[in-house]
Order: sequence, then structure tokens, then C-alpha cells
Amino acid sequence: MIGLTTLLSMAYAAQWSGEWRPFHATYTIYSGELAERKAPTAAERTMTVAFKGQAAKDVFDSIGPDSHPGCSQESGYRERNKRGVSCNYTSVGTDRGYQCWIGLNLRTGESIPTVSC
Repeated sequence: MIGLTTLLSMAYAAQWSGEWRPFHATYTIYSGELAERKAPTAAERTMTVAFKGQAAKDVFDSIGPDSHPGCSQESGYRERNKRGVSCNYTSVGTDRGYQCWIGLNLRTGESIPTVSC
């Protein structure tokens, strides 16, 4: 596994140009707990950014290994999490492909988990 990770890292580094690349994202700003989001307040503001496609694949590949157990036991589903960065991959259904969410506490700048199963 370490050999494969090293090989993939070298392949990505060989392609890296240092240039900024565009991607499409959506976001929401809110307050409250993860499961019960409310309107943002002056004291509490959390932002979640969601994106798909190549940018999500790049992030997914960068934050391994897979999390176990994941949110789904469906065949072809994979999940990876690092603090406030959550990504998954599914090979079936209408949401097939890579998806990621990044959570930020806008008052402290801290990375925080913002998605749940």
C-alpha cells in the first residue's frame, strides 16, 4: 500500500503546475448543531462548501485512507474524512462520482465537521 501511495504521489507531483484551477461549488452559512441548522447569528456562523467532480476527486485522493465504517455499506461506496473535510465516492445511482464538503467556523477559522450520515 505504501508503494502505491508513493507512486500516486509522484504521478500527481509530475502533473502539478502550481496554477489555480476553477471548480463549481455551492455553500451555505448557518448556526446551530449539525443536524439542526438555523439562520446564522452575529455570534455563530458556520459555512459548508460542497463540490463534485475532478476537484472532489483530487481532495478525496489526498485525504485517505478510507473511513470504516462508512455512512453506507452499499457496494461501490467509499468515504474519507479529515476533521472538517468529508468526501465520498459512489459508483451507482444519480449521485455517482466524487463529492466533498468542507466545514469552517467563520468566527474562529477552525475546520469543523459539517456533514453526517
